This record gives sequence, structure tokens and C-alpha cells, in this order.
Amino acid sequence: MIEQGWEYLTNNFSEGTLITWGTLIAHEVFFFGSWAPFLLMDYIPYFQKYKIQQEKPNTWGGIWKCLKYLFFVHFVVQWGMMLIFRPVILWLGMVATPPLPSWKETLPILLVSLILEDFYFYWIHRFLHWGPMYKFIHKVHHEHAAPFGIAAEYAHPIESLMLGVGSLFGPMLLSRHVFTLWVWLLLRVFQTVEAHTGYDLPYSPTKIIPFWGGAIFHDYHHETFKGNYASTFTWCDWMFGTSKSYYDRKERRAKDALTSTPKSAKVAGKSVKLEKRKHA
Repeated sequence: MIEQGWEYLTNNFSEGTLITWGTLIAHEVFFFGSWAPFLLMDYIPYFQKYKIQQEKPNTWGGIWKCLKYLFFVHFVVQWGMMLIFRPVILWLGMVATPPLPSWKETLPILLVSLILEDFYFYWIHRFLHWGPMYKFIHKVHHEHAAPFGIAAEYAHPIESLMLGVGSLFGPMLLSRHVFTLWVWLLLRVFQTVEAHTGYDLPYSPTKIIPFWGGAIFHDYHHETFKGNYASTFTWCDWMFGTSKSYYDRKERRAKDALTSTPKSAKVAGKSVKLEKRKHA
């Protein structure tokens, strides 16, 4: 089915069109499609227990402000980047024609791309927290102290350009097929949207994949404006000591949960003691 759909695209559109317009449309579908389930969660009471910063609910005012700004970021900044990189991608020999690369070929490229992008993102993001860079550029992204999915790409145009370059490293160095680029785009977009959702779900990637940061890891960064700089994994922050405050707080909260006794449990304990005295 994927092969047939791809064959339809290549029969009706040129490689240049697929690289630019196709990639733009794919990004919009992946981006808003990844966010849609989390938007629904805001209105389903069951999921509110998984919201990390429960005292800061998402509002339509904040979402609408984000959407208006994203229109500019996506269709001016990112679209401009695609036009700039189009001749480079074609020069590298990127193709769109069948056959599609196999999953045995694609999966290692995705893994290496994640590692490359994560390392690049860590250092650029850390640099963006340096005085002048934060004040004039990165502060825009931190307008959302309790982020929601689409706030992932709410950023200054210069930041979008700086981090966007890192996102293209893996696919451009390791792949020569537009399909791989789109699969990478789907993975990367889902990752960054999930990390900004503000929900720590029991089936989130953090619970399944070792060293995966996810929403619980990145939400701390937005809440405190420090540490946890990497985009996907936790190892860079662990190696360079920038996640220490996160783990310290996590440990304190775990200890507090063990030492503190809920009021209901205390009442229940007293009841049990009284009952024992009656039967003594």
C-alpha cells in the first residue's frame, strides 16, 4: 500500500516538488496530527491526572496565540529553509523514484539521525540559554512555562534556523531517498510534540525506551528554565551534569511520598487500633 501510494506521488509530481511542497505538507500533517490526541486529552477528565503541571491548564487563548505565530514560522521561516536546501538536496543526489528503501536500511539511519540530532541540539540549546542568546532569541520559546504540543515549534526565527539545520544532518548525510526524509520527519516531529505535551502518560516512550527523555524530562526544563537541554535522550545531560537538579528533585519527591502518610491512611490506622482494643 505504501509502495502504491508513493508510486502515485512520483507519477504525478516532480522530485523537486516532492522535496519542497511535499515535505512542507508532510510536516504540517505530522505536526498537527501528532498534537491532535493531546489536544483532546485537555477535555477528557480521565487524562488530567497525568498532566505534569496541573495548576497550569491549557487555554484556547494560549493555543490561538501559538497557532498565529506558527503560521509565520512554518510558511515563512521553515518554507524558506526548504527552498534554500532544495538545490543542496538535489546536488547530494536525493531521489524520490521507486523502489522505496527497505526498513532494514531505514531503521539504522533513523537511529543514527536521532543520536546526531540529539547531540547537536544539546549544545545549541545550551548555548541558547547563555545571557544574550536567551534574552534576544530563546526567551520566545520559554513564553510557555507549561508547554503544550504545538509549543514545540513556537520559537524565534533564528532559533528555528539553528535547530532546523541539526534536524537535517542525519537524513542528508546518510540517506538518498525522500521517503527516508519523510519517515525521519514523522519520527522527529512526534518526538518534539510529545516532549512538549505536558502529559506523563503510562504508555509514553519514556516508560518504554531506555534513556528517552520525553515530556516528564523536558517539562522540567520549561518549568524551571534550566537543565535538561537535550531533545530526545537523557545521556548528554547526565554526562555533562545538566540534569542533576532534575534528578535531585525527583529523588526528594520520591522520599516525600514514602515518608508522608495520607490523612485517610492515618484515620484508617486509628480505626484498626480501636478495633483491636475492642477485641482484646
